[in-house]
Amino acid sequence: MLASQDGSQPLPDNDVLHVKTALLHSPNLSMKLRCNTWLKMENMQPSGSFKIRGVGHMCIKAVELRGPSIHFVTAAGINTCLAVAYAARQLNVEATIVLPKIVNQKIFDMIKLEGANLIMLGEDFEESEAHARALLSKMRNGIYIPSSDNPCIWEGNATIIKELEVQLRHEPPAAIICPVGGGGLLNGIIMGLEQVGWKQVPVIAVETHGSNSFQAAVVAGKLVTLPKSKTIAKSLNVRTVSAKSLELSLDHPVVPFAVSDAMAADAVRNFADDHKTLVETACGAALSLCYTQVIRDILPSLTEASDIVVITTGGSDIFLDDLDHFRRKYSNPPIVVKSGSEVFLKLGDSLSSIADVDADHAVAAANGVVPFDNIRQDREAGAMDGFTRVVNSAKDYAHDQRNRIDSSNAIDHARESNMIMTGLDATTAIPALVKQETAGSP
Repeated sequence: MLASQDGSQPLPDNDVLHVKTALLHSPNLSMKLRCNTWLKMENMQPSGSFKIRGVGHMCIKAVELRGPSIHFVTAAGINTCLAVAYAARQLNVEATIVLPKIVNQKIFDMIKLEGANLIMLGEDFEESEAHARALLSKMRNGIYIPSSDNPCIWEGNATIIKELEVQLRHEPPAAIICPVGGGGLLNGIIMGLEQVGWKQVPVIAVETHGSNSFQAAVVAGKLVTLPKSKTIAKSLNVRTVSAKSLELSLDHPVVPFAVSDAMAADAVRNFADDHKTLVETACGAALSLCYTQVIRDILPSLTEASDIVVITTGGSDIFLDDLDHFRRKYSNPPIVVKSGSEVFLKLGDSLSSIADVDADHAVAAANGVVPFDNIRQDREAGAMDGFTRVVNSAKDYAHDQRNRIDSSNAIDHARESNMIMTGLDATTAIPALVKQETAGSP
């Protein structure tokens, strides 16, 4: 396994394959949310997504350690495959990409253009990965490039925050919103926040219902392997999140949320209308918290001077035909989110907790397919305390346990005890920040 020697050091600017992406102010979302909403445009990377940051860094290190005869192999998702193919061409080494037959032909064509060896095999990514691993075992100098679970990948992804610090003029945002699949982006963001001294900045980690392995791990206090999901957000369809994600969220404020496929798809359409840019449904999941204004329920202390940043992660696996399909199937969906073990339905301007019901039932009920007869009535009217209760219960439990142990081995003890601390009280006021005038690419 290729690993970094020191995960705490940011990368030098001359040792990368990615480009510095623009931080764009969104007038539409800023007006809707009544706070400054910024878009970190990772969909403009040369491979089409943020993946080239981490994957590119790992590929560079691999060539440095094992020479130009190295052979990259991967089957770890569309955006990872595109990043590996691009990195191999830039580094002048060989790459073999294995993808299932269900992938859009346009993706195959994009990989061929990069000059990589392409094998179309398997009915899903698990079958493709098994074949890729088998190929790797027969190679003399081959290396498998994963999607997210490697320290080099986390280091590369941390460069997003290094850029953000400059673009926001060294003023920390009120929150960063990002989607979570395998956890590589989340890990990099948290590590980057630590590197620049923004340890207090909360990360809102967004998944889709059924692909929420990080949220399930937070609730359980240990890694959870989900059954196969049919979410349309393919980049989020990872059954077990990185163990590092759970470890990092012990010490950094992270709030996991799950949204419906319909919310993610509708956000993709709205984003295309507002910003004339296509992004994938994984990115749409993060954007949906803004378009539905749920982010204001999560962070009620946001003001007109507050800055929030959405990581617009990628736009390779999305096509115009998809937008038409989303319009027909997912237009104006019900707002159903999951935080911790609770499901919330947005009715009017408020969120209501739904007792003893799963997310799929909630979506069906909001569509009128089944009746709602279990909206909780055990709280004050208008109070958004469901999020606070979920977060604080986990935080208080972990805090009590930590008081009993020596601080030097807190994380190890937390792992053994299967505990998790999200670290954010949704009712705690976040200091208002000075409104930024501009924030473009450095």
